Amino acid sequence: MNKRFNLESLPLCGAKTRNGESCKRKGNKRNGRCKLHGGKSTGAKTEQGKMASRLNALKQFPSWYFGEPIPIHYQQRAYQCFERLHALMTAQPIDWQQVFYLIDVDRIPLEMLKYQIMELTSANELLMLQVALDRYYQEQHSAHLSFTVYLPQLTPNSYNSELSKPQREYLDQWLNKHSPLKGTALDIK
Repeated sequence: MNKRFNLESLPLCGAKTRNGESCKRKGNKRNGRCKLHGGKSTGAKTEQGKMASRLNALKQFPSWYFGEPIPIHYQQRAYQCFERLHALMTAQPIDWQQVFYLIDVDRIPLEMLKYQIMELTSANELLMLQVALDRYYQEQHSAHLSFTVYLPQLTPNSYNSELSKPQREYLDQWLNKHSPLKGTALDIK
């Protein structure tokens, strides 16, 4: 007796795609939709994935310009991890596996607050922290800058720069689209 489920018995998803045609993927048993059109989704599991998901919901709002508060628990995690990293990085020989473990757990808070840590300590401490982060990313074969777009960073005021051209264009478009004066007599074009 064959007790395996026959995948061929699943209906086609049938959801309307962007080009107006019906989706040709197989739907799931529960609601008949594929994973792209409302079927079962696991959602983001990692901290980084959740931040990326959060950013997707905020794409209409340029929080990088208006500022976004960093949660207190991230600040606490970053400072505690930095203290432990400092102890490990000043010991001889350096236990890189322990360093990598600490960074793996708290790399997001460290990336968010590394410049504030520098302001509270020194440029040498930032250099030590950045070396540890860079070695971690090399060890993991991952790009460390790819996830920083998902999170706010505290940058010292003395290092603030002008907006880049894409940032200025995006901000101008956003402000024009969301202007409270739009459609009024004060609307200047």
